[in-house]
Amino acid sequence: MIEFDRKLIAYGIIGLVIVIAVPILIAVRRRRRREKLRRRGIKTYGH
Repeated sequence: MIEFDRKLIAYGIIGLVIVIAVPILIAVRRRRRREKLRRRGIKTYGH
């Protein structure tokens, strides 16, 4: 029973990290692409 609880907690933590990290990574990627386009001189990015 203790082993099952430990696994459940471990998977819960991993799941939380993924749920928090994925939206942050997507936001960072979008921002980087926007900055690259801005440096090239394209002003209408993201539309």
